[in-house]
Amino acid sequence: MIGTLLISVVWLLFTLAFFIFTTTHFALLFAVGSLIVWLWLVLSVYLVKGKIQCEIITANEIFKNEQMGYQLRIHNTSRLSVTQLQLHLVIEHIFTGRQESHHHVLSIPAKCTEEFAFVLPQKYMGQVNIRIKQLTIKDSFTFFRSVQKLDTQSAMLIVPNPYFLKLQRIEQNQHVLQTPGMIPMKKIDGEELAELSVYKLGDSVKRIHWKLSSKGDELFVKQHETLTGDAVMMTLDFTSFTNRVALYDEFIETFSALLYSYVASDHVVQFILNHSTGEQLTIDNERDAANAIKKVLTRNATELSMSDEQWKKLRRTYPNCIVLTTNIARSTEYQTVVISDQKEESSV
Repeated sequence: MIGTLLISVVWLLFTLAFFIFTTTHFALLFAVGSLIVWLWLVLSVYLVKGKIQCEIITANEIFKNEQMGYQLRIHNTSRLSVTQLQLHLVIEHIFTGRQESHHHVLSIPAKCTEEFAFVLPQKYMGQVNIRIKQLTIKDSFTFFRSVQKLDTQSAMLIVPNPYFLKLQRIEQNQHVLQTPGMIPMKKIDGEELAELSVYKLGDSVKRIHWKLSSKGDELFVKQHETLTGDAVMMTLDFTSFTNRVALYDEFIETFSALLYSYVASDHVVQFILNHSTGEQLTIDNERDAANAIKKVLTRNATELSMSDEQWKKLRRTYPNCIVLTTNIARSTEYQTVVISDQKEESSV
């Protein structure tokens, strides 16, 4: 606004001085022409102010592998066209709080409505909010401008692409950095290989997993339990995800793959959604799995994080619960899958 006023004052003073100190017809024509051009540029900005309406069009829900984009619908109700309309957008990942600013420069004819399509710059997952913070109207020569604050926004939910894991070889999944924890395996002689743990003094030598131990520096022991049914207890433990969209994606994709894989293997999953309220979901088909994933995507970090006390209570109440976490400090707990955004080659 200050720059616009300064340009206007300097322009008028120069035109007036040129007209006063130059006694020719050209000076008069220059003064009149300058005044007309000046008025046109000013009016092309300020007569349009308040007559531009913006709308963001997004899909309510899409899969990550689909084209992720949004449309801007611009209404110009003024009788003047806008040669340069600059939009300032902010794309925010709701869970992690990560924000990215983008600017779009458009031109809109008079009395016209136009739509413009844009693609999201990154492959987000989860809830994404697209918000227009302000629009700036400029004249043809960008001498004058008018800034208008806006709060136009639209949200979209991006869900993970469904895929399955081989539950008996989950340690080979590149998205899961497996610690000495729960590795679901196939049935063996009426029993299920429930977990692998580091060898401790007193463990039977017959239970050492020689093939896996030969590829590392530690001995792993096979732990079996008698099959009591097809039920699987499962929960999540979110830790710090501030601005870490890649880590969030790894976490959600691993959770989704495990959930769909258990359902496809005719398991019933008892999923603990909220440790404070004890809210649980029973999942035994793909539709239930999809709904559970959406519920997780629309929750905040507080609802999906466990305190130390809640963690201890979980271990006492559900000793066989599979926990997906990013907290490496808890990786010593059995049946814990630690997620990381630093993909590593599998050692198996």
